Amino acid sequence: MRLLTLWLLLFASPMNALELQDGFKKHSEPPFKYVINNSKNVEELLTSSPNWKNNTSGVLNLGPITESVWLKVSLYNPSRVELPLLLSIDNNLLDKISAYIQLHNRSLLTLDLGDSLPLMQRPIKHEAQLVPVDLPAQSSGVIYLQIQHHGALNIPLSLWHPIEYLKYKSKFNLIYGILAGFMVAMALSNFTVYTFTRKNYFLSAGFIITIIWLLNVHLYGFSYRYIYGNWQWLQQYAQPVLVLYSCLLFTSFISQTLLKNTQLTTYQKPIKWLWSLSSLLAVSLLLMPIEVALLGAYIFSLILALGFWIVALIRYRQDAAQRYAHMSLFSALLIAIAYQLCFELGLLSGALLDRPITYLCYLFTSIVLTYSLMRKYVNERDSKIHAQQAKLAQSKAADALLKERLHLQEQAQEDLESSIDERTFELQVTLRELEEKNRALEKLNMEDPLTKVKNRRYFDKRIMMEVRRSRREQTTLSVVMLDIDHFKRINDTYGHLVGDQAICAVAEQIQQHLKRPHDEVFRYGGEEFVLLLPNTNSQGAIELAQLIRSDLEKFQLTVGEHTLAMTISAGIRSAIASDSKNPTLFTDFADKALYQAKQQGRNRVVVYEHS
Repeated sequence: MRLLTLWLLLFASPMNALELQDGFKKHSEPPFKYVINNSKNVEELLTSSPNWKNNTSGVLNLGPITESVWLKVSLYNPSRVELPLLLSIDNNLLDKISAYIQLHNRSLLTLDLGDSLPLMQRPIKHEAQLVPVDLPAQSSGVIYLQIQHHGALNIPLSLWHPIEYLKYKSKFNLIYGILAGFMVAMALSNFTVYTFTRKNYFLSAGFIITIIWLLNVHLYGFSYRYIYGNWQWLQQYAQPVLVLYSCLLFTSFISQTLLKNTQLTTYQKPIKWLWSLSSLLAVSLLLMPIEVALLGAYIFSLILALGFWIVALIRYRQDAAQRYAHMSLFSALLIAIAYQLCFELGLLSGALLDRPITYLCYLFTSIVLTYSLMRKYVNERDSKIHAQQAKLAQSKAADALLKERLHLQEQAQEDLESSIDERTFELQVTLRELEEKNRALEKLNMEDPLTKVKNRRYFDKRIMMEVRRSRREQTTLSVVMLDIDHFKRINDTYGHLVGDQAICAVAEQIQQHLKRPHDEVFRYGGEEFVLLLPNTNSQGAIELAQLIRSDLEKFQLTVGEHTLAMTISAGIRSAIASDSKNPTLFTDFADKALYQAKQQGRNRVVVYEHS
């Protein structure tokens, strides 16, 4: 029986041997034959008269299968020199491969590969499954491959000259190393930013990117070569655990970025249950057969990724911040998991290295994840700074007003004390002069020296009176904040004297539109004015503001050789006062509406809508 087997191996020349010409470099999809047979070795296989089936695509996809599969690759070297070859089985995750090589006038050579064996037992200590063959000149050879795998069987083959394969792997490792290093840098940057900011979402992102990086290192075989090449159990079960936690860690990202505080309290308990269920599943995966563990991890991760995508879609329709980034992130995650699941189910086949969809999707996910969190932190910081600046400016204005009042009181007291010691006649004259000065001072306190309209100081008194009246009589009080658009450009272009004339012209235009005795305009500061309209509802305030804006848009100011066209933006707050001790609510809300008008393009009127 052994002699018969040896005769078959030595002299049975394959009818469809792959002929390798001079200068051979590579064959991406060499033809081969295959058969499903549980023979323990090649002698037992050949004596069982197997019914070989042809495969010309170079890729064999049999789906989930538990039996052994034998492949037969026939080669022929017509040249006069020995040809070194590398047969690459382009699936790093196959469990066990036994290669039987029979060349002309040489004994049968047996090699063992697969990730269920330690790295040191491979014929070539490499992350890929490589079978070295030296094909003698003008002779043929046959390579028998016995493949055993738990799960979907995907067997892509390629034949290389060693130098060409070294060039290909050098280029691939360079590109992969750059991209993998970039992913590591993103993970480290998130951890570093967390140490400075103490924002938990940076810590979550760092762990997510680290798990994704470990998963890609595992899929491409580098973990088997550099990290745990002698731990076959970890090599088998690392993939389902990494896949599961690469999705599960996104729950913390969802709760810290996409969900509002009100939504977070609603979903807090389901998230805790999800963590408990996933932790139990992770432990259970280690006790399951590897094919069941892989399918369970991928299906559960696909459900999680689909749930994340639906949450991102809901927030997208709600016009949430960074909605495009979140949709792109979870779309890429969903594609990566679905693509890998198709391989595990046997729906897709081929060399994973030639189809880097998984890695590109995970790389895109890491980039968008880091970008969205950086933007979130910058926006939070800017909002905090703006709030602090607004409080500081308000405090400075109040301090300046208080100092000015104290100064005026001290001056008046000094004038009064200096006149007491004079004679009666001089006292009467001085008192009359003092009375006139007080009236002038009061007028000065009420009137803006540039525009001759009422000033900010008098406005503060009037709004306090009108707020009390509105609360007492339950009448609507309207406050309109007006600001000249692009006034800095006028100052920078024509100078401050022309800017002062422009402010006076705008004040005069506003003054002309006030018809009721109690309606007044005040210069609030710089190029900003405020209208105080007692007993005026929102519609009336809008009509008056729109009329002022429209007329001023048509108005042209001629200063020397220059003709200026100006526009204004207005913000309105109309309400019945409810808190007489806080009249600044009207000006604050009107100022917010004015800010919205500026943001929406200027030259418009916006009414503050209080929620």
